Amino acid sequence: MTGSGAIVLRNGADVIIHHRWRGRKGERSHLGLVLAMPVSSPYHPYVTWSMASDDGRIWDCFSGHYCESPSEAFRSYRARRNEVPNG
Repeated sequence: MTGSGAIVLRNGADVIIHHRWRGRKGERSHLGLVLAMPVSSPYHPYVTWSMASDDGRIWDCFSGHYCESPSEAFRSYRARRNEVPNG
């Protein structure tokens, strides 16, 4: 599932777009990828993170790629999106 605004990131960042899928055995229940605007990162206002959740509503973020421009951020998201399940 791809969308924007339908999830909450535990770190308070604003979601621009995300993709999520069900975790497999041994993984958390929900996994995903998000392009977001972090709360306090003046030099890198965009970031793509991997994310995980137990309930599908509140998400923990990790393994970020911080970006300086929207175009760089969307390229990062698209490249990482090509490496994950379709959902």
